[in-house]
Amino acid sequence: MRVSGSRGDRFDYRILDRLVLPMLGKGGAYKSFGKELEIPRAYFADFADWSRLALMRNRKTMTELERLQKTAVDPDAIGRMIAVIENELGYPLYDAVGSLKRALSSGEDAHFHFAGAGLEIEADVTRAQFEGWIADDVVRIEAAVDRALEVANVGGDEIDRVFLTGGSSLIPRIRRIFVERFGEAAIMSGGELTSIAHGLALIGEQDDIAAWSA
Repeated sequence: MRVSGSRGDRFDYRILDRLVLPMLGKGGAYKSFGKELEIPRAYFADFADWSRLALMRNRKTMTELERLQKTAVDPDAIGRMIAVIENELGYPLYDAVGSLKRALSSGEDAHFHFAGAGLEIEADVTRAQFEGWIADDVVRIEAAVDRALEVANVGGDEIDRVFLTGGSSLIPRIRRIFVERFGEAAIMSGGELTSIAHGLALIGEQDDIAAWSA
């Protein structure tokens, strides 16, 4: 059985959502016709992927954000979001998030730090806090594993080997999902950060990759 840590981006977004996005206006309000309305959450959806964040740097979106800044209850927060987008800080922002996630995989607490374009965010985060942020995702992963076993009509004790790949498989809470179901002896690890790329390269060498792209 081979399971890939494919929710890395989702876990990264959970960190962003807690530590960064409130500083950029998420959860804030703007004024319209005498009323205070919540800033549309759609503006923060593209922060779920640093490459999508780069696409926000277009005339239409920037004009909308500049207009929103003028009516925002906290215009400085929207200004910080504009600065992140204009200065294309998506990658370094996600790099800081990734560093925190990796540190929490090996330690019980870690320090988050991001700075750029006049924005600086620091926070101490415990592994317990992080596990609370990803709790809903963990439940969905557990359900997916149990569903796979049910469809295959096999029990956890019938699985000889479980190969965990991808950076998310290094997160202790994710590893525990599989240890609880299959036992420590069945878990195989190694090359978590490179095995997927290696596998794709091997597929690319095939004359016919139709079976892999179905």
